[in-house]
Amino acid sequence: MLAKEIVYSILDLVHAAGSDDMIITEEHVLFLCKKYRAFLIKKEQEKEKATTDIASEFEYQEICLDLEKVAAEGNLCGGFYLRTTKPIPKILEGTTPRVYPVDFYNGTNITYVPKDKMRYVGNNKYLQNVIYSSLGTDFHLYLNSNNPQFAYLTKIRMSAIFEDPEEAAKLACPTEGESSNTSCDPFEQEFPIREYLVPLLIELVAKQVSGAIYRKVDDANNAADDLAKGNVKG
Repeated sequence: MLAKEIVYSILDLVHAAGSDDMIITEEHVLFLCKKYRAFLIKKEQEKEKATTDIASEFEYQEICLDLEKVAAEGNLCGGFYLRTTKPIPKILEGTTPRVYPVDFYNGTNITYVPKDKMRYVGNNKYLQNVIYSSLGTDFHLYLNSNNPQFAYLTKIRMSAIFEDPEEAAKLACPTEGESSNTSCDPFEQEFPIREYLVPLLIELVAKQVSGAIYRKVDDANNAADDLAKGNVKG
């Protein structure tokens, strides 16, 4: 579902509640949609932990990232890491991204690990060919491995649930023959949330916007509900 379809549905509900004369920007509604999206996904995750359901693919976005070599500090033997040239958009807390080569089916195994564990990987002789990746404190993704093919990687893909879908869309993987597979207009982009959560998202954001309008208009310092009585001017 496109972001604009959700935003306009919310605005229709708010206006239907008697707020036609209030200025509500589409950008603010989209901002609230992103916040409530994260809230709803976390609630679904709590349910999934109890039911062992597989997380929905609707929330995942795939981005493509270029890699560069960076020296491993303190390594006197000339070691290096591979690092993404751009920082990674913030990943939703409690979710784990998937990292793989541009060609998903080429057999290269890239394992995502926490940054604290990254210091100890690569010593198991049975896992010599595994390429490890982790998110650094600078929000760049780092890769390390004893696999000889590791040094020839120049690009990778990452699939994750990002807090801000708009920021992730800027790094979306291009489709064949095109520079990008997503619109530059955030309202024309697919809003990554499972479909059955859309009605609840619309309802929550509409209530948030309507509630804010109510508090703003009925600001008289008395115990009466002036807005309901029609005593407050817009």
